[in-house]
Amino acid sequence: MTSGPIDKVTMKLVAMTPAGFRSKVHPATSRFVEKWSPFRWYRNLRADVFMLWFPKTGGTWARLLLHTALTKHFGVVGAPPLEVEPLADFDPRIPRIRPFHDDAPHWKRPEQLRTHKRRYKGRKVMLLVRDPRDAIISLHLQVTKRWKVDPDVSLDDFIWQRRGSFQTMIRFYNIWAQNRHVPSELLLLRYEDMRADPEGYLRKMLDFVGVTDVPDAIIREAVEYNEIERLRAREAAGIYDTRRLQPGDPNDPDSFKARKGKVGGFREVLEPEDIEKMTRIIEEELDPWYGYPISI
Repeated sequence: MTSGPIDKVTMKLVAMTPAGFRSKVHPATSRFVEKWSPFRWYRNLRADVFMLWFPKTGGTWARLLLHTALTKHFGVVGAPPLEVEPLADFDPRIPRIRPFHDDAPHWKRPEQLRTHKRRYKGRKVMLLVRDPRDAIISLHLQVTKRWKVDPDVSLDDFIWQRRGSFQTMIRFYNIWAQNRHVPSELLLLRYEDMRADPEGYLRKMLDFVGVTDVPDAIIREAVEYNEIERLRAREAAGIYDTRRLQPGDPNDPDSFKARKGKVGGFREVLEPEDIEKMTRIIEEELDPWYGYPISI
């Protein structure tokens, strides 16, 4: 997400600090900016549609798909990659889509999450979700290899830590399930469904934001251009000039933003006892509205 000047300066200062200090300061600054930044407040006020997600649930891919489709459909030239919100400034026919990690959940313990969604009353919301067992692996790599906050924490320790991990994700999803009638319209986008039918779900997103006349050829082109393998190749080649689409370490495939995007990949990484425990929690605690756990 594009940040205001204060946001950018704050995060750059945090990035310059040692990792141990950063792991304590970054969560606090992120929560502060999310709550008090006047830039965030103003941008929320102007938004036509919100795109919200817990980190590593498909937000980057969804934004790239929308960005490609909208810029090609409206003939926009020179728009920064990934940034869908400023597209409305290039062409007033493009809705102002406001993407971000709602409530900065990755820096909070479950009990610290806001239990209401009053900010979105009467607004249009796209909510992206992903099987928590897959999402948590990607989030661990994001924390350790890209943000480099808590770079030495093991996957097993990360899964069960209280702040910003599996239990926080379950609570975040449940809060949204309880508040799903607050927005005037809500489009639930499961990552697994988007991977199975990317053209169909890109069409759904475009229809939802009010751009209903995009030709099928542009939809196909946007999906092909943003295939995971092609994204990874462009990232490796250093084509993108934004840090959010660059690897943490060009020699480490696990530090790439575009990694695997695989559905059910958790079975190849997680310990059987962790899979069993996580699956049981999903079955017993997660609102069935999401349709998880899915059969792999």
